[in-house]
Amino acid sequence: MVDRRKALKVVAGVAGAAAAGAVVVPAVAVVGAAANAPRLPGRPPGSDDGWRTVARWEQLAVGTPLQAHVIGAEVDAWNVSPDRRLGTVWLLRGGEGPETLRALSAVCPHLGCLIDHTERGFVCPCHNSDFSARGAALRGPSPRSMDPIEARVRDGRVEVRWARFRLGGAERIREEG
Repeated sequence: MVDRRKALKVVAGVAGAAAAGAVVVPAVAVVGAAANAPRLPGRPPGSDDGWRTVARWEQLAVGTPLQAHVIGAEVDAWNVSPDRRLGTVWLLRGGEGPETLRALSAVCPHLGCLIDHTERGFVCPCHNSDFSARGAALRGPSPRSMDPIEARVRDGRVEVRWARFRLGGAERIREEG
């Protein structure tokens, strides 16, 4: 026959195990989900160095800017959304060799509108900021020139390392995340 004391110990042990399981199981699930998070196509797990292919070198004509979208995984806390548009860049080819490549963010440093290209250079249509063909601020409310984006040519592919910059200030400050 089971006395009350033994029964109470068994009930307390079962309740303690259930409480521990309520903490451990979700923690293991979160760690497991992070380990199995989607990876960018063509990149082995843990090797994402931030470079994104945006065009082919032969698509760029000397002296004619090409607008390209930067596609990659968007990470928001523990949520990963693959194949999202992270931003837009203007690619500039200054000559024959890949060393002449320049990339500029298409985000206006003033308030974040998308910069267009016209025959007179780059223009922000929101507040009429004008930029030279090389991205230098000429007139308007933009506090600085267009933001440069790191770019390279690798195996005929134009790659950029996308970055966001703080808006509205004369100082170029890279934003994390």
